Amino acid sequence: MKTVLLLVLFLSTLMAEQRPKIALVLSGGGARGGAHVGVLKILEENHVPIDMIIGTSMGSFVGGLYASGMSPDEIGTMLETTDWEKYIRSNFDRADTPMRKKDLDYTYQGRVGLGINAENELVLPTGVLKRQPMLLQFMELTQNVQDIHDFDKLSIPFRAVATNIKNGDTVVLKSGNLAKAIYASSAIPGGFQPININGIDLVDGGVSDNIPINIAQEMGADIIIAVDVSENFSDKLDVNSYFVVMGQLVNILMRKNANESIETLSKKDILITPDLTGYGGLDAHKYKEIIATGSKAAKQKLSALCKLSLSDVEYKKYVQIHRKKHTFKAPIIDKIVIDNPTYLSNTSIRNRIHQKTGEALDLVQLREDLIHLYNMMIFDSVDYRINENNGKNILIITTVPSWDNHGEVRLSIGLEDDFSGHSAYSLKLGYTMFGLNSYGGEWRSDFEIGRYKKARTELFQPLDTMQRYYIKPSLEYSVVDDIFPLTLLDETLEGNHEMQSGRYGGSFAIGAHFSTDYEIEMSLSAYKDNVTIKSYPVPLPGQQSIVLLKNIDLNYDARPLQVVAKMDNLDNVNFPTSGLFGEIRWIKEMVALGSDYDYEQIYVDIEKPLKFYSNNITFYGKYGNTYKRSSVPRLAGTFTLGGLFNLSGYVPYSTNGDNMVLGVLRYSYEIKDGGFFGTLNAPLYAGFSLEIGDTWDNGVTIDYSTLKKSASIYLAADTFLGPFYLAYGYAADGQNSAYLYLGEKF
Repeated sequence: MKTVLLLVLFLSTLMAEQRPKIALVLSGGGARGGAHVGVLKILEENHVPIDMIIGTSMGSFVGGLYASGMSPDEIGTMLETTDWEKYIRSNFDRADTPMRKKDLDYTYQGRVGLGINAENELVLPTGVLKRQPMLLQFMELTQNVQDIHDFDKLSIPFRAVATNIKNGDTVVLKSGNLAKAIYASSAIPGGFQPININGIDLVDGGVSDNIPINIAQEMGADIIIAVDVSENFSDKLDVNSYFVVMGQLVNILMRKNANESIETLSKKDILITPDLTGYGGLDAHKYKEIIATGSKAAKQKLSALCKLSLSDVEYKKYVQIHRKKHTFKAPIIDKIVIDNPTYLSNTSIRNRIHQKTGEALDLVQLREDLIHLYNMMIFDSVDYRINENNGKNILIITTVPSWDNHGEVRLSIGLEDDFSGHSAYSLKLGYTMFGLNSYGGEWRSDFEIGRYKKARTELFQPLDTMQRYYIKPSLEYSVVDDIFPLTLLDETLEGNHEMQSGRYGGSFAIGAHFSTDYEIEMSLSAYKDNVTIKSYPVPLPGQQSIVLLKNIDLNYDARPLQVVAKMDNLDNVNFPTSGLFGEIRWIKEMVALGSDYDYEQIYVDIEKPLKFYSNNITFYGKYGNTYKRSSVPRLAGTFTLGGLFNLSGYVPYSTNGDNMVLGVLRYSYEIKDGGFFGTLNAPLYAGFSLEIGDTWDNGVTIDYSTLKKSASIYLAADTFLGPFYLAYGYAADGQNSAYLYLGEKF
């Protein structure tokens, strides 16, 4: 057998000496690079051998996969069937982030914030798109060659071209981890986060050398087949967004250096330029057509390509050597080492890794564990490698601290107008200090001005390395101004009521996280409540001034005992397409605890979205019931409805009572896809809602016929400041209201 193999190698070497060395050079161009697959199909069909591949950006992705042993059909199927939005992300996978992080989304609904690094400096992220999801996808696609570190030992020798972000120099990657080399070559500046390889921060190679013809020449290529899918830049560009500017800048740089490279081609070289008019670098949903375009362009060069073709016998020998797919045999892991400079303990990280010593490496589970760790929002990256030492296989898990590893500052704005004299605003500022200890303790403070005036600070302290159990003491102060057109305290008093309510005090909570989706928390609080109500008579027609009719000043002690069970794995707070939200809240106030209130209350909230292509249907349900043991101040333990998606035809806060029920069916159609950039590219929606519900006091009988019916139509966008709504609501009894919201719904 060894003799036969040596003979085959000798014949292949002899054959290589008798024919020219052919290099395939593949340019970058984003999704347009799918055309490379079509070119590869034609080369294989016509028995054109490839002795080396040099790729930039998308060219390194396709070329690297081909060099690792994947066939053009396999690469094409992968490109067409992969849900790329799962890997090209501007945010973390919310369904897998910790519950504490999810809770922040309801307070700060935009994407405006700053990080605090280890030097306590305010910093911004190094890229819009997350590195880890895409890098792990590349690792999965190249896992069969992860034990090959010399790219000359791949099925076909390979080079990936990247750019040193610090000086703009071209960096040729010829060894190391193939997945990381592909990522470095593809990391669009300003888009994907850079990656550090051998001490150099690398980004997309297209910035410095988009068609690396000179690299092929230096590697000794006799003939070069170059495929140019570079995107031309437009001098009639409508400069209207950050992404347009960044895209134009990258296109200019790539096109310029691509033209310079093309000029170095000799007469014997072959240049293939697919006609990709109408296809952009982000058109990943058009891979099938783009691949076909590459095949068409290669066929137009068949006369030149066929001169390089091998006979059936010669090509069969070539295939046996250069198209044999390498197989990685999972080693038995003898030891696991955590290389972790972050504040989170090594034990906490190790407990999240399911790999056991003495068992074969489970790559599928390991990648799931790594992305789960990454979604804790603590790390810039979580990586692995296998070292062999004295015959022992050591799995090393390496973490890199996130750019905001010491804290974050969150900002949020909210604007509301119902075009009927009611408007409100909110400005929020939050600061969270991370890493108080190795268990992941945090200190969070929130401040708000506007309709609500709040100041709150809390300490979150996990009690175990997995952060399953925690305590959370807090202090808060709040004031809210409301206008109620209904009688609240005095049933004989008619007119309008302006209310200002204030609360200050503290709380102590203990809770448990059963997973990233489930949480249960119990708390006991002690508050001082102050309520001031100014009552005015209903103004007569033409009346210019209103005289204060009655002033009520109330003070109460509150001692709420509360238990909350919550589930949340929605993929998005404002425009969810998958997952489920559910909450059950039980509150009890009693004199025995020193409270002036005496009631028991249950509240249930559920939300379930369903998506069909661009259509989204979301079901909401809310139910609240207050059980009074004795006379309770009217403002304690009540529920409020009115406002957008809360009986949209009625003005906000227009109805309240001891009990509440609400059912909402909301439909939206995605007019404009946010693409790879998600909320940063503001997906646009149009839709409507159907709503039924009401509030009522204890002792009042209510049935379906008496419930309020309402509906709304709206335009909405998921902006970086939070949700935007322009809506109109109509009620069955003729009431109606218009809405403009930005940032959050009050």
